[in-house]
Amino acid sequence: MTRTSDRRTAVQWPVQLAPSASVDEPLQADGPWIVAINGVPKARVSHDVANVLRALDGKKDPAQVAHHLGNPWTADDVRGIVRQLVHTGVFDVTGSRAETRRIQFRAPLTVQLTLFNPAPFLKVLRPAVAAMVRPGALAAAAVLVASGIVGALTAGPNLLRVLATPLPLEAYLFVAVAMFASTLLHELGHGMALVYFGGTPRRIGIMLFYLAPAFFCDVTDGWRLCSRKQRVLVALAGPLVHLGLGSVALAVQSLMPATSLRDAATLYGIICYAIAVLNLFPFIKMDGYIALMSALDIPHLRRKSITALADVVSHRLLGSRVHTRGQFLFAWFGGASLLSGIAFMVIGFQRLIPIVLQLGYAGHIVVFVVVCLLLVVAAKGVTRFLSSASRRGSPAWRRIALLLLGTAAAAGLLTAIPVTSVVVAGYTYSNGELKIVTPNGSPVQAIAPGDAVTLKSQGMVVHEELARATIGAEPPSNSTAPLETILPVTLPGTNVPVLAYQGCLEGSADLPVSGRAEVTSKRVLGLGEWLWSTASNSPLWPDGFGQAITHSGKGMQ
Repeated sequence: MTRTSDRRTAVQWPVQLAPSASVDEPLQADGPWIVAINGVPKARVSHDVANVLRALDGKKDPAQVAHHLGNPWTADDVRGIVRQLVHTGVFDVTGSRAETRRIQFRAPLTVQLTLFNPAPFLKVLRPAVAAMVRPGALAAAAVLVASGIVGALTAGPNLLRVLATPLPLEAYLFVAVAMFASTLLHELGHGMALVYFGGTPRRIGIMLFYLAPAFFCDVTDGWRLCSRKQRVLVALAGPLVHLGLGSVALAVQSLMPATSLRDAATLYGIICYAIAVLNLFPFIKMDGYIALMSALDIPHLRRKSITALADVVSHRLLGSRVHTRGQFLFAWFGGASLLSGIAFMVIGFQRLIPIVLQLGYAGHIVVFVVVCLLLVVAAKGVTRFLSSASRRGSPAWRRIALLLLGTAAAAGLLTAIPVTSVVVAGYTYSNGELKIVTPNGSPVQAIAPGDAVTLKSQGMVVHEELARATIGAEPPSNSTAPLETILPVTLPGTNVPVLAYQGCLEGSADLPVSGRAEVTSKRVLGLGEWLWSTASNSPLWPDGFGQAITHSGKGMQ
């Protein structure tokens, strides 16, 4: 059969759905039909549009499809539907079936590993979920949450001690095991809620989310639910699981004797509450965002909002001919989402990059690859933005001017933003002698005489300021120190090799024998100089090359 090209749809007729595409029926009466690829929803459509898509068999042209459907369909109607959905990728272009991969990458920095299909297991638990939503069970859950809050309030000084001081290693092991289990239960909670309302969770697994490990459960089948309330409840089921588990822990700890197990229960309960609250943040693809998107009934809210932001900026700054009326609220949400994503990535870098760099050469390679990936993503975003503006009539001089201004602004920020190096270390205080200690292998040049030191408690969550000091003039010496000077872990009799610097205490203070020390360099660098110094001294450079670059740069100043 002769294939004809339709420039408006960017596909060739006759058209058919891709082998990996499906048109899924609604779960309830009057619910939306879903067009999906490998089970992942791409668009919601009406029953009439679903009939058109099902009629696209790769043999009929638009007129024949319209004739097959009957009045009042026309060839232009059929072309229009294809034109509106071609961007979703549901039409067959290559004729090959897209493979459902166990490992998937989602921009900008999310990697998902599918572990198993939870649907058969969760469907068995549906009667238990039905029992949990009865009025009596809901009342009991409310009492449980109230008991947890009361338990947290009555913990008083013990709560602050748990958060601000080192705990025994077994306490952290208890918390780690409990957090692993509760995070899995969090995701299963989403799946159980979806199954209760008649949907099917497709997969569960682990992922790197903004450089942090986490579980995930694919509940996109929830878009087939016609009730916004049900979709919101599916999204909130996970935080409710953490709220319930945290309440149990905080209520029980108030009845326990003073042991490491009680400390673990207290810390676990607080972490569960924090996770429940954090998950409600609406500007990142977490549960709060899914709930908001479901309540507003706007699929892909974040992507549409960032697109609206790009349209407004393109219209205002580049003179693009684009309709922006009614998009300003979307644009504000898109701006908040974009900035939140950047902030989460920065926080992830601050938390994980120093740990990864401790792996030596391999760690530096990982960091280098991640940074390059982010730069590529940023460059592609800028290129798409400028290309879109060009297609919409933006004058070339405006785009060139924006690039020059953006480059100048970036250079100005790299020069103007001050960066003061802060080294997280520990301290020991005995017989009036203060030592600032860092693990063996730490760069000696990172701490210099005269640097300011803030002495704090060595807690997992809270670091209470205790006193201030400065680094003395004596060079560092090899020594040993208790493990809790470096980590918030008490392990009696365990000492680790350290570099010890002389510390000069300011004033008098009743200090614990050990704790956390934050050493602030007296040298202030520009952001660009700090980045260059950090990169050029990486072990990825040939021996001596990074130092040569740094010295050469200093000579030119």
